[in-house]
Amino acid sequence: MTEKKKTKVDEILEKSGHGFHSRVVKLLRDQKWPVLVSPYYSDNFTDKPREIDVIAERRYEVNETFGSWLGNVNIRLFIECKYISGDTVFWFDNKDEIRARERVIKDIDLSDERNLVAQGYHHLDAIPVAKLFTSEKGREDNEWISKAINQNLNALVYYRNRSGLFPDNPRMRSQLLRRVSYPIIVVNSSDHFYRMDMNNPDMTPEKISEPFQLEVNYAYVDDKGVSQNEYFLIDVVSIDVLPDFLSKLESRDIGSLIEKLRWDTRMNTDRRQNFRDDLTM
Repeated sequence: MTEKKKTKVDEILEKSGHGFHSRVVKLLRDQKWPVLVSPYYSDNFTDKPREIDVIAERRYEVNETFGSWLGNVNIRLFIECKYISGDTVFWFDNKDEIRARERVIKDIDLSDERNLVAQGYHHLDAIPVAKLFTSEKGREDNEWISKAINQNLNALVYYRNRSGLFPDNPRMRSQLLRRVSYPIIVVNSSDHFYRMDMNNPDMTPEKISEPFQLEVNYAYVDDKGVSQNEYFLIDVVSIDVLPDFLSKLESRDIGSLIEKLRWDTRMNTDRRQNFRDDLTM
């Protein structure tokens, strides 16, 4: 049997990253995440059109222990999809735990950080994070990670506080308690990823087989023209473990946030009751 001759369309599909992009979108939809595909916007600094591969958002209802409805928590994912064919080496170092904690407190809008359940939020895990990286020289995807970081965080800064990205379901009750955003880079495979330790530069590179976090200090100009510098942690996840990653995000981060909101409600109820009791004494 002779090999089928490639057409121009076959070559376009082979070179395009949209096939992988489509796989990520389908997986998210299968996991019941509403998805926006490749939304365009103009950034605040250049007014040039920008694009991010995927924005996904899911609403979680928050109910009191005995069923009383309190409101909703919306989780918004900013996802860049990258098909990687060349080797990339990442250098890991200790996480800046103080700034990571500040990041989580800001993201969940925590008024009293004593209520922070440290073991719940995966960005608070005391694990090494990637801080430097380099890819094979001479390849088209040499700068893929820098582009992914910039596209991801630029879109997050622009969209994270904007409502109306997804139409409201009229059958669902609407009272937004929190909206929390997560930047994620999804890759086709981690087979080409290698790890180095910044405290052990003579080590032999090790294969990376699990999702990991990139630590980024990101400078940008906000919508008021003011220069900002923010600390972010970006999750790097291969598509084969993305469902498991999303499941853990739901059980750990989202579960902890919902429990915190329930706790706040109980405490506020107790304070009001104590106040009323004091008035009647």
